[in-house]
Amino acid sequence: MSGSVIGRERNTCLELVDQYIQTTATEANSTYCMANFDRSLCWQKTASGEVAQRKCPFSYCLNVEGCEEIGNNYTVKRICNENGSWAEPMYAQCIDVLKYHPHCIVGFCRTCPDLLREMVINVSLTLSIVSVALLLTALILFSILDSIQCQRLSIHKNLASSFVFRFTVLALWTVAQTTNFFQDCSYYNSMPLYEYEWICKLLLWLVIYFQVASVMWMLIEGGYLYSRFTVFAMRSADYPNYAFLFCGWGVPFAVVVSWTIIHQKRSSQNQNSFCWLPYAQGAHLWILSATMGLALILNLLFLLGIVLILVQKLRAENTAESKKIWRTVKSTLLLVPLLGVSNIPLFYEPSQPSSVYMLGSAILQHSQGIFIAVLYCFLNGEVQNAMKRQLLKLKMHILSEPRFEIERSYIPHEINKLDSKLGMPMGKLNNTDG
Repeated sequence: MSGSVIGRERNTCLELVDQYIQTTATEANSTYCMANFDRSLCWQKTASGEVAQRKCPFSYCLNVEGCEEIGNNYTVKRICNENGSWAEPMYAQCIDVLKYHPHCIVGFCRTCPDLLREMVINVSLTLSIVSVALLLTALILFSILDSIQCQRLSIHKNLASSFVFRFTVLALWTVAQTTNFFQDCSYYNSMPLYEYEWICKLLLWLVIYFQVASVMWMLIEGGYLYSRFTVFAMRSADYPNYAFLFCGWGVPFAVVVSWTIIHQKRSSQNQNSFCWLPYAQGAHLWILSATMGLALILNLLFLLGIVLILVQKLRAENTAESKKIWRTVKSTLLLVPLLGVSNIPLFYEPSQPSSVYMLGSAILQHSQGIFIAVLYCFLNGEVQNAMKRQLLKLKMHILSEPRFEIERSYIPHEINKLDSKLGMPMGKLNNTDG
């Protein structure tokens, strides 16, 4: 009943019919039922009076206990009548498989259990949720701490925002795909819901856009950090913010729109295409991969340049002991996940990815938000000092309020009465008593 099974059965029948026509002249005295395709199975040439038997046309989940036995025992039967005509096939046992053993077959949007696939999905979703939570916390801290506002912090905010959008949209896309939100599962071969295709395309477009945007903001982080270590650090004026915004949000928009136009034309030529899937195919994919790959390679060069500059400075100060240089290099390696350099090996995807590759890819890609929040915010000395000052101010404010109330409530009741009678302020009354 799956498309591949039916197509294979139909082609088999066409070949058998041709063979039957060629050999029918030599078997004129024999009565056979000719090879016949009943829209699900191909019934080969059978002598009259015999009962042909085939396995149910399902794709079975052989990795599920008991399903292989069900696939072998549940069959379809069809009688070849004496006059050489076929009787109707009997699919009663196949219907029993659908009713009582649906977990054994692929169909109605169900797939065979795949522990690795489920593990990768769960790891990706969990890390995405944790990343979004930490990044939102970091964004709140970046926004409320006025004392640390600067251009560098503005870049941090945009980088964190791009990853919040990226992981949020990616989580929605993953849930929609795993729950078959855009598929009609009432058919054995699920049918796409074309009335929701525009939502599917929009979600996929946002997934791609925020992925490219997050990489571009990592490039901006790398370039800005490298400039602080070079002669550009002597500049008194900061770079204009609109230049960063254009590179971080505008360039990815132009890149993804270019890819969209080409991919839409190619998809429209394929009648079976739905929601631009599969989208990671075709030569035009290089529009996306080349943009992100170039950005990550530049960040790698920035990182190597920073390490080289630090080592040279340590040697120039005559304090360049090997242990101190190695400690400095190791601390600089923390920039690897922050600048996305760890993603470079993921551009090479083997034809048959191993479990190590798939899990490693999921962990590296979806934990970047955690690294960004922790290293740029929670472990940042400026942020910690600003938080301490804010907490100290809050503590002083809280402690000052109760003392003020206690001093006011200490005024004797009799004096309050006298104050109200004389209509005089309390301070003047005290002065007259003095």
